[in-house]
Order: sequence, then C-alpha cells, then structure tokens
Amino acid sequence: MKPVPTPLVPDVIKKSPPTRIYLTGFMGSGKSTVGRHLANVLAYSFADLDTLIEQAAGCSIPALFETQGEAAFRALEATQLRATEAEERAVIALGGGALTFEENLSWARAHGSVIYLRVPIEVLLKRLLNERQGRPMLYDADGKPHAPDTLHAHIADLLEKRAPFYERAHVTVEAAGKPDEVVGLMVDALEQL
Repeated sequence: MKPVPTPLVPDVIKKSPPTRIYLTGFMGSGKSTVGRHLANVLAYSFADLDTLIEQAAGCSIPALFETQGEAAFRALEATQLRATEAEERAVIALGGGALTFEENLSWARAHGSVIYLRVPIEVLLKRLLNERQGRPMLYDADGKPHAPDTLHAHIADLLEKRAPFYERAHVTVEAAGKPDEVVGLMVDALEQL
C-alpha cells in the first residue's frame, strides 16, 4: 500500500527531502520567522544559528561583539554552523553574515540546501528601523545604532557586499510577503531541487 502524504507536504519533498535546509539572507529578511513555519510544514526541527552561538558563548551576540569582537563571533559562528551537520531533517536560520565567507558558504552548500530569502532594501529598512538595538552589524563607528538617516546607506552598502554570496544559494525566494506566502514559495523552490 502506498503511503498517503500529509496534505501540507508535497509528494516531491516527501520522496526526497533535503536533510538540512539553510536559510540565508540579510538581517530582517525573515529567516527565523519563516524558518519556523517551513519546519512545521515539513515536520522538520528548527534551529537558529544565532541562538546556538549565544548558547555556546554563554552571552548575547551584542555582548560577545562588545567583549570579544567580531572575529571571535565569526569563529564561533563557523564552529556552530559545522555542528549543524549532526542535525537531520532540520531547517536552520543563519545570521545575515554567516555565508559571506567562502568556507562557510561552500560548507553549507555541500551539507544541505541553501535558500536565499531576498527582500528589497525598502522593506528591509522598514523592518529594521526599530530593531537596530541588539544588531551589532547595524552600529556605527561609535558603537551606537545607526540613525534613521544613515541606516539606508549602511544597509545598502552591506547588502551590496553580501549579495554575491547570497546569490550562490541553491535557490532564491522573494521574501517580502507574508510568512505563509514565503513558505509556499520555499516549498515550491524545494520541489525544483
């Protein structure tokens, strides 16, 4: 007797689901939010790389940046990324800069399916305007969150540097819509892998 698939999960994904699905994209692109939804739809576990880093560091990411610097954060980020190899049937939301290093990008592409959640800069700006605190990559040279009038230029600059890495994901999904819409697009994209 042929098994009946759950109605939320397409047959193609149930027949050959990727073991690990890595979500990449700029901060504010919705990786954690839609990642949880996608994990529920696929009956996968969900992990947030930033949470794994904080657990390993024993402190928040802003505190890690402040006390040990970005280099220490990036080293721990690379270690925790590789630790996800032990995860099976998992959706993993990555920090916005995690795959902007060649060794991390190559590793993630070799150990799972990478989805880039692309969001227009205007939408990112709107999402991030009130979330600058606690996001060290949105701080200015004085260690304070960018002012609203300089935030757009800062995001544009970072995005320009990171986009070539993001675009090497296995698939790109336009992620400016509602979470359910974005999850639907991700499911469709996974069917094409």
